[in-house]
Amino acid sequence: MILLALDTSTDACTVALIDGKGPAYEITIPVRTGHAGSLLPLIDTLFAISPYTRDDVDLIAVGIGPGSFTGIRIGIATAKGLSLALDRPLAGVNTLDVLAANALPSNLPILPVIDARKSEIFCRLYSPDGAPLSPPMNARPEDLAESVATETLFIGNGIPLYREEFSRILGKNYIEGPEHLWYPRASVIGRIALSDLSRNAVQPAEPLYVRSSDAVLTLKKMGMKNT
Repeated sequence: MILLALDTSTDACTVALIDGKGPAYEITIPVRTGHAGSLLPLIDTLFAISPYTRDDVDLIAVGIGPGSFTGIRIGIATAKGLSLALDRPLAGVNTLDVLAANALPSNLPILPVIDARKSEIFCRLYSPDGAPLSPPMNARPEDLAESVATETLFIGNGIPLYREEFSRILGKNYIEGPEHLWYPRASVIGRIALSDLSRNAVQPAEPLYVRSSDAVLTLKKMGMKNT
């Protein structure tokens, strides 16, 4: 089985082609000004450097967040468009699960932290073997004092923004993972999707926002003021 995987939920754009029985071809680049102009050209480049064509693809997998609202929408819309054009099934994968899986094997609990803006993070706590210990959460750094009780491996693009707060709040329980673990990898998305498929547990490719978008929050505030 050949699988095309992609993720645009953080400030990295990552795509991969995976042979279920063999190697993966993968490209990941940093994105600073939005994913819209980067994703399709990156997919074209991926096919150019791999032995596969679009007709070889059997399944498409996409990171569904949480993360950047705009990035999530771009990734899912692109994946759905490819799914329709190629007439192939589509699977969604939680981006926090991808980050945690990328850090395995681990001797410590794992806490991916994705920048949520507004001085907040998206996060989820995992056991050392990658099993989820909490639901996906939208939190402030200081909120983690309640859920991080032992030395825990922190990964994700929230680290450069909040490492001083994490260290101050958590002390020795804050263990910072290396930078290459801070961003999702499309190859890991693909492996998770294949595992989900084998267990008949494929997730729908719908956005996992955890927190309402800025537009929704603004409308709620306006509604409160008008009541």
